[in-house]
Amino acid sequence: MRSTKSSLISLLLWALASLTALAPRAAHAADADCRAGTLVTVVAHLDDDLLFVNPGISEHIEAGWCIVTVHLIGGADSGPFDYVLTREKAIRQTYARMVGVANDWDQSTVTIAGKPVHQMVLKQQPRVKLLEIRLPGGQVRGGRVPLGLLWDENATIASYPMNDDGSGATHYSRADLIATLGEILKPATEIYTLNPDTVPFIEHPDHIYSARITRNVAQSLGLNVPIRYHLTYPTGALPMNVPAAEVQQKRDEVASYFTIDGNQATHVFGEYQWNGNWVARRYSFGGQTHHPEPDFEPRKLNLVNAYTSQCLTSGGAGKPPYLAACDESPAQDWRWQPVISYPGNPHDATLVSESSWLCVAERGAGLVEEKCDPSAIAQRWTPWDFGLVYTPLRHCLGEKDGQLAIGACAPLTTEYRWAPTPHSQWTDLRLAGAMYGDVTGSGKPSAVVVERRHDGPGFDVWVADLAPGAHAAPWYVNAVPFDYTSIQPTCTGDTLCFDSTRFLIADFEGTGRADLMAIAPRNGGTAFWLMRSTGKGFEAPRLWYQSTSALMPALAQQYVAADFSGHGRADVMVAQRHASGLDLWVLAGNGLTGGDPALWMAASGLSSGTQFLAARIAGSPRTGLLALERSDSGLALTQLASSGSAFSGDIRAQQFSGFPASLAKATTGDIDGDGIDDLLVLSARNPSAGNHANIDVWMMKGGARFGEPVRVATLDDVSWADEIPALVEHAAGVYAGQTLVLFKRVNAVIGDYYFTGGAPGLIGYAISRDPKLGPADDWGSLPGLFTETMRLDRLRQ
Repeated sequence: MRSTKSSLISLLLWALASLTALAPRAAHAADADCRAGTLVTVVAHLDDDLLFVNPGISEHIEAGWCIVTVHLIGGADSGPFDYVLTREKAIRQTYARMVGVANDWDQSTVTIAGKPVHQMVLKQQPRVKLLEIRLPGGQVRGGRVPLGLLWDENATIASYPMNDDGSGATHYSRADLIATLGEILKPATEIYTLNPDTVPFIEHPDHIYSARITRNVAQSLGLNVPIRYHLTYPTGALPMNVPAAEVQQKRDEVASYFTIDGNQATHVFGEYQWNGNWVARRYSFGGQTHHPEPDFEPRKLNLVNAYTSQCLTSGGAGKPPYLAACDESPAQDWRWQPVISYPGNPHDATLVSESSWLCVAERGAGLVEEKCDPSAIAQRWTPWDFGLVYTPLRHCLGEKDGQLAIGACAPLTTEYRWAPTPHSQWTDLRLAGAMYGDVTGSGKPSAVVVERRHDGPGFDVWVADLAPGAHAAPWYVNAVPFDYTSIQPTCTGDTLCFDSTRFLIADFEGTGRADLMAIAPRNGGTAFWLMRSTGKGFEAPRLWYQSTSALMPALAQQYVAADFSGHGRADVMVAQRHASGLDLWVLAGNGLTGGDPALWMAASGLSSGTQFLAARIAGSPRTGLLALERSDSGLALTQLASSGSAFSGDIRAQQFSGFPASLAKATTGDIDGDGIDDLLVLSARNPSAGNHANIDVWMMKGGARFGEPVRVATLDDVSWADEIPALVEHAAGVYAGQTLVLFKRVNAVIGDYYFTGGAPGLIGYAISRDPKLGPADDWGSLPGLFTETMRLDRLRQ
C-alpha cells in the first residue's frame, strides 16, 4: 500500500512539474493582445508572404496587430521532409527580423478542427504566430498538383510529418481543409492571400489554389471583413511601387530567408533573377468576404512585347493577331480563359479576345483567330510568366522585325518577353541608368555607373570614357556586410545602401572635376554625402549637409544638381511633395559643405509626377529648370528661370500633343550652340516589316517659347524599351558639341527565370547643329547586368 501511495505521489509530482514547465509556453500564447486587430495571411509556400505580400504584414506588426500567417505547403514541389524543416527554420529567422526580436520560438503541434498543425509562436512577441499545414507542393510548370487534386477532384492527400522525428503525418480531404482553415480564419479582422483570378502557369498552381480555397472558406464562414489578393510572378514585369525605406528593409528580410533556404541571397541583392525581382513590388486588389465571388473570375489584360513596347492586337475572325502601338483599344484586351483539365496539365488555357470573343489557335506555321472550342488542342496555350508565353505547339510567342513571331523556345532574347500591361518596368520613366560628367578634369565627360552588389546591399561605382573600345574602371567600392542572423536593419545611420540612396554628378567644389553626391535617409532627415573626385577615383563619403525632418527622402520627388546660384559651384535642388503640389528647395554649394535649404519656389501648380531637368533658360544668365509633366495627351513644359535666389516662370506655358505619357523620354542640351538649351524627345513608333525602327527622335528649339517638334532621326539599332537618353557636351575633339548618349541593354539571351538580361552598354550619336544625327558609335558594355545598374531617379512619373 505504501509503495502504491509513494508511486501515486511521485506521479502527481511529475505531472505538477510538467505543468510548471509548460506554463511559460501557455502564458506566451495567452499574452497576445489583439485589440488592434488580427491579420490572417494564407499563402502556399514559406516565401510567398515575404516576396509578394510584404510589406503589408510588417505594417500590421508595427501597428500592433496580431499576426497569423498560414503556410499550406511544406517545402516546395513535394521535396524531402528535411527541406520542409529548412524552410521553417528560414521563416522563423525572417519573422524575428521583421519584428526586431530574438529568434526564439515556442513550437508545438496543436489540434485545429481535429487535425494536427505545426504552430510557431514568437516568444518575445506572442502576437506573431505561424501555422504550418505541411501539405505537399505542386509543380510550377506542369505536373502533379496535390492541392488542386484535393480541391477540384475531391482527392485525399497526406501531409508531411508533424514531428521532427518523421512521425505524426495526417490526411486531408477537401472537407478537412475547409474545417481547419475555417477555424483559423474565424478571429480575422482582415485577410491577406494570393491571386485566385488567374490560371497556371502565369502564377504557381499552389498560389492560385491557396487563394481560391481561402476566399471560398472565408465566404462560407459568414465573415464581413476585408480580404486582399496579391499578384505573384507577373509583378516582376511591373514598375517598382514599394517605398525605398521599406524596400531596403524587405531586402534584408528576404535575404535572411534565402541565405538559409539554399544560400541564394546573391540573387536577392543582385535583383536580376527571380526572387530579387519582387522585393521592390507589391501589387494587390481587394474585396469583402461577405460578397459572393466565384472560384475564378478571369481578368482582362494586355500582352505587351518587352522589346518594342507594342501590344498584341486582335485581327478579327480568320486573321492572325498582330503587334501595334498600345492605344487602350478593345482589340488589345485579352484574357486567359481556363479549360477543364486535370490539375497540373500545362495546356490549361485559351487566349480569348475581349473584343471578338474569338480564340487564338496555332495552325500550320502561324496563328489565327477562330471560334472558341475548348476541346481543340490548337487553342490550348500554356501561359507561363517570367515573360514567356508558350503556344499550343510549344513554341514561344515573340517579335521579329516589327512583326509577331512564333519560334523555338531556346535561345530567347528580349523580343520573346511579355508584360501584362503597357505600364511595365520598361515604360517606367523614373528609371535612371548612367550619369555623365567630367570626373577627371580633362574637359572630357565620362559615364558614371552605380552598380548594385551581389554580396549585400552595398554598391560599386564605375567610370567609363565615352569613346569606342573604352573599358570601365572601378572608382569606389562600397561593400556592406550582411548578417542574415541579425534582427537589426543593415542600412541605418552612416551606412549607404543601393536601394535607399540616390545619386548626383556635378562639380560641387568648383575644381573643374565632377564629384559624386550620395543622398540617403539619416537621423530623421536627409544626409547629403559628398564623394570628391580625385581624377582617378571617388573619396569616401563626407557629410556635406544633414537636414532636419523638414526634408525627408520619402517626400523628395527628385534631386537635381546644377549651379543655380551662379557662384561657380553646384547646388542641389530638392523638389519636395506635399498635399497640394511641390516645393522647390535649394541647398547652396559652399564647397565641402552645403548651405541651409532655402525655399526658392512654392510650385503648387506642378503635379507630383513632374520631372525636372537642369537647363539654360532663355533670358536667364544662370542655370534654371525645365519642368516636364506627362499625361495621355502629351507633354506640358514649364520654364523656370533662376534669379540666384528663386525660381520663376509660367506654369505649363506650352503643351505638345502626340507624346503620350509612357512613350516619350526627354533630355536637354544646347544642340544649336546659341547658349540656350533645346529639348530632345525620343518617342516610341510603330515598326513594320518594311521599317522595323521603333524610335523617332524629335527636337524642340529652346527660346522664350520652345519651337515646334522637328523629327531629326529615326533609330533602328536600339530598342525604345531598353534605353535612357542624355545629351552630353564635349568641349573639343572628335565629338565636339552635343552627343546623344543612350544607356542601353545588350539584347542578350535570357534564362528562363530572368525578366531581363544582357550587359548595360553605351551608344553615342554625334549631333550637328543642323541638327542631324551621325551614325551610331558603340562605346561598349559596362559591368553587371542591366537591372543591377538601374535605379529610381524620382518618386513618381
